[in-house]
Amino acid sequence: MLKKSLFLMLLVLLQLGAVAQQTYRLNTQQSKILWDARKTMGGHYGYILFSSGSLNYSPGGEPNSGAFTLDMNNMHSTDHALAADNQKVDNELKTPKFFKMAQYPTATINITQISRVGQSALYKVSGTLTIKGITNPVVFEATIVKKGKLINVSAKTTVNRVKWHIDVPESQQSWNILTALQNNMIADEIGISLSLVFNE
Repeated sequence: MLKKSLFLMLLVLLQLGAVAQQTYRLNTQQSKILWDARKTMGGHYGYILFSSGSLNYSPGGEPNSGAFTLDMNNMHSTDHALAADNQKVDNELKTPKFFKMAQYPTATINITQISRVGQSALYKVSGTLTIKGITNPVVFEATIVKKGKLINVSAKTTVNRVKWHIDVPESQQSWNILTALQNNMIADEIGISLSLVFNE
């Protein structure tokens, strides 16, 4: 009788755990990040693909956290008409001056808090972005729409290339935020557009 009671209790706990949080997986084939550096890095723009990603929902049916891995070697420029010209830009982006992809083939986004804005489909998203081993906080707004087992997320924001040492000569060893401020580089923002699709 005691064994049966323990079994039933364990079963209930497992069911509660399953209900506690629902995780949706990123559809990496349908999701991408669009980047636009026309104001900062020579007029280029393009996209980055994801390696993986997930979005967690609370028992109350609200998104509350997530984690994503970007495949930096799948970062491509699309601003030139000729593929060969885009390839030249892609090769340059791999160098230590930009994203140092040989050493840092992935970047990560960890979402620690998601809060609905009023009663709308707009949410305030907070977390961290790690590029080239450098982690900085990020905050942006995103539209999150859930229909059945499908979730669509869209957002537009910017990242400051200075904070992640992007477009910095390899010979510049003493890079720091104070130097950037003195050189009036702190306003160098790269435009980012997110288009994400999640499934159960």
